[in-house]
Amino acid sequence: MSGSNTLHRLVYCSRQSPHIASDLDHVVGEIVHKSIANNRVDNLTGLLMTVQGYFLQALEGREDAVRTAYGRITADPRHYELTLVSAGPAEARLFGEWNMCARSMSPSDKAILDVIDAKGMFHPAKRTAASAMRLLTTVAGIQRRTALSALTG
Repeated sequence: MSGSNTLHRLVYCSRQSPHIASDLDHVVGEIVHKSIANNRVDNLTGLLMTVQGYFLQALEGREDAVRTAYGRITADPRHYELTLVSAGPAEARLFGEWNMCARSMSPSDKAILDVIDAKGMFHPAKRTAASAMRLLTTVAGIQRRTALSALTG
């Protein structure tokens, strides 16, 4: 298979620009809305989470499409201090059901927040590729259960 068709995953962390803090939910909604439109065209999937003033995101798809999307993100003034956590080939999509899904860590996610807080301030320098993926896949599981409960509840 050529490199352009191989599944690629990129994970980054960035600080949220201070000017968006007062309306973070609205801003994240705008990001998700625009990302879904772009990502459907490029067959990208992923998950964006917000925690303690940071974004943590995974993007999956063809390498060129993932890198193009990351390029748009690096130019987006809502992000600064971007840190590339990991990038490379992936065996399977971990967030395949979402062209983009977002979840803010809220008090109802107390168990996850307690673990993050116990390890100190959420900071990209403290994120290894493995710890970032554990956090993102845990959040994806919560998102899936929340969506399922909404459908069955």
